[in-house]
Amino acid sequence: MWEINPGTGLEIQLPASFNDQTMYEFIAQAVDGQCNAQSSTIVFGFNNLAFISPVGIVVLSNLIEYFNKIGVKTYFSGHKFITEPISYLDDSGFFKRYIGSCVKASASVRPTTFPLSLVKNINALLFVQDRVIPWASDHLGSPEGSLDTVRVCIEEIFHNIQDHSGVQMGCIFAQFFPKTNRLEIAISDFGFGIPHRIQTVQPTLNDTDALRLAIQEGFTTKTNVHNRGVGLTTLMKYVTIRNGGTVLIASGKAQLSAVLDQNATKITVRTKPVSYPGTLVKVILRTDRLAQLAADIQPEDFSWK
Repeated sequence: MWEINPGTGLEIQLPASFNDQTMYEFIAQAVDGQCNAQSSTIVFGFNNLAFISPVGIVVLSNLIEYFNKIGVKTYFSGHKFITEPISYLDDSGFFKRYIGSCVKASASVRPTTFPLSLVKNINALLFVQDRVIPWASDHLGSPEGSLDTVRVCIEEIFHNIQDHSGVQMGCIFAQFFPKTNRLEIAISDFGFGIPHRIQTVQPTLNDTDALRLAIQEGFTTKTNVHNRGVGLTTLMKYVTIRNGGTVLIASGKAQLSAVLDQNATKITVRTKPVSYPGTLVKVILRTDRLAQLAADIQPEDFSWK
């Protein structure tokens, strides 16, 4: 079933280092600016892959799910040669999900990895509470109660997917890097995207201006919501200022980054030549400062109903 004949369909090689910078060229090879597939059959090649980040994993998963939805056939090549990134993907549950079995007999989820998961919006809050937070508590050595802010950060991302995407499902993957005290969380959907949703009420805005508007406190495209317009603003403020972490949002042709700069959140929005079909959010938390973040934030400031 998964043996690929040479010349079958359009073959797209994964970049050597698959991350939030190299994803754009990869996506452009797969879909055009209107999210039409570049071929009715796509072969994803793993021959050149030397490193894949959590972002790379959710982007690849989203593309496959999107193609399955619109009837494009997807296949793999070069994945049977067990390199470190192939082994990592295998241990993360990627191949089991998409070809029905692991590549290696010894594949198992690594303690520092929260495996690739597809989450329906309707189940997202329960999923975070019952699955993600217990995993983080076990592997970060922190009581679940001290991770309320982590929980709400992730919930807020799914909350915004529900508001803006027009699709019913998001994809999550997380990796703990104990040597550098970092927890990297990537969540994405391949829906309408934030700029598209903003442009339904502000049609003259380009993607970067629309994304800037989306993060302004008090702005919303909804007519009746709780915590109106607070979510993304609060997420970036507390991740950067209280934790020293970073946030990246990619949607449409806009990419936004939030970092700590002189005790304030520095927001940078750039225009990309290729459109991201949906919304990607990457959060990097400093695990050595989670206790400080939890102590500084009242849980009710982050909640919604």
